[in-house]
Amino acid sequence: MPRDKKVSNSTAESFMVKRNALTSTLICSALPWFASALHAQSNEFATGNMHFNVKEMDTNGDHMITREEMIAYAEKTWEMMAHGKDTIPVGVADKDFASGGVNYKARTIDADHDGTISKQEYVAYATRKFESMKKTDNMVSVDDMAKAIARGNKYPHKQEPSQ
Repeated sequence: MPRDKKVSNSTAESFMVKRNALTSTLICSALPWFASALHAQSNEFATGNMHFNVKEMDTNGDHMITREEMIAYAEKTWEMMAHGKDTIPVGVADKDFASGGVNYKARTIDADHDGTISKQEYVAYATRKFESMKKTDNMVSVDDMAKAIARGNKYPHKQEPSQ
């Protein structure tokens, strides 16, 4: 075989080895990114997106919660959890409730028992919760609402006078 033919084969083999090494490096360095992207797609509801603040619920500052304020707050917290999705998996919702200090059980809210919560189920649950509470002039006090919804019922709003 002529010497020129050997050199060109050797150059071609060297090029192929370098190309394969570069391709492998690119694929290996991209795998963590792809894995995180796939995880984000499968669970786009990052936990911790919800927080309970009864003062935010009391939009007019009268220390009383109306049915309309409760529903509006439920819709707001739904958006914080769902990020535009139609449903949230029950397990994800439970994590959001726990990290947000909300004393809700996702399986109770999941009325059709499909393993997810829809906005309609969530708002209906909040409405039922409101309807079941003690009211004055069809309103629930901020303190009563905090006690009913805050996880562990540890949501003090009034400082007790020191003795």
